[in-house]
Amino acid sequence: MIKTGPHLKQAREALGWSPAELARALRLAGGESQGEKRVLEMESGRRQLSGPVAVAVESFLHGFKPLGFKNDDVLASIPPPRKRPAAAGAAPARRF
Repeated sequence: MIKTGPHLKQAREALGWSPAELARALRLAGGESQGEKRVLEMESGRRQLSGPVAVAVESFLHGFKPLGFKNDDVLASIPPPRKRPAAAGAAPARRF
């Protein structure tokens, strides 16, 4: 569980990401340099670590990768599910 700045830094390093990459994954506002600064402030304890940031980083550690990050090429190669044709004479599915 990520509760402190050192936990955040350890998690980021385990992911192999720079502070700027973590900021981009977290969609921190203010551009790349401002986001990187915020990550470094959280890691050093100068900025409070929010619950949503902790939850997002934990999800990254469990394999979730936001768009634009590692494993995207695998997701892009998976074709979307195909719709099955309706059986002849079957009533259309009702939506509620």
